[in-house]
Amino acid sequence: MRTQEEIAKRISERKKNDMFGWEIGEYIDCLDYEHAKPFLKKSVESGDWKPEKINPVEELKDYMPFAWEKANGCRGISASRSLRHMAAWLWLDGQDEFLKKWNDLRDYEYYGKPQLIAICELYGIDWKKSDDGVRTNIG
Repeated sequence: MRTQEEIAKRISERKKNDMFGWEIGEYIDCLDYEHAKPFLKKSVESGDWKPEKINPVEELKDYMPFAWEKANGCRGISASRSLRHMAAWLWLDGQDEFLKKWNDLRDYEYYGKPQLIAICELYGIDWKKSDDGVRTNIG
């Protein structure tokens, strides 16, 4: 798992590219209050803040069926959101080299299925049982 300082730095780096906060929300939840404070509403006090202890690989694997459901259903916004969550968990798991390669899959086509396949293969998840086999960019 990344350090508190690395996570806070990542939030600052990714914030401008994450308009809806789908990726950075995953990071903020991992921070202790002192590191999260700059990213929280001013009304949140230390006693109100409870960081989550997550295992990014478990999160990713648990979420994968939902991500495939959204990709198969041509649910554009939900499929895109799934990929932002995945990017956060991949980064938290230290998959920097994979994420660099994943940037080659930047073209968002087929509702993110190429990215989901690559992630599944990285973690040994059988993607063929989830994929409906349809490749379309029109839902």
